[in-house]
Amino acid sequence: MKTYNIVITPSAKNCLLDIFEYIALDNLGRAESFIDEMVEAFTKTLSVFPLAGKVYEGLETKMEIRSLAYKKYVCFYWVKNDAVEILSILNSAQNIKNILSSIGFME
Repeated sequence: MKTYNIVITPSAKNCLLDIFEYIALDNLGRAESFIDEMVEAFTKTLSVFPLAGKVYEGLETKMEIRSLAYKKYVCFYWVKNDAVEILSILNSAQNIKNILSSIGFME
């Protein structure tokens, strides 16, 4: 079975740090384990099933952006050759369209 490399972009790493810091305000140990669990879930799924997420239709972009949920967080990514590039990970309550637009994935 073909597997895809998972690339976590700098903007997605910043998102993970923000999520970690938010959870750590209440529970540092849980912040660490939650980030590990979430990254592992996205990696396991997307490395084997890169088209598992639904197409996100809110933006005009260079490539097709897909989204995959984990609990109340949503991973936004695109498939590029043999890699899945994770662009951002956001809380589903956030203004996703505005945040993704500001990251600069537009053509």
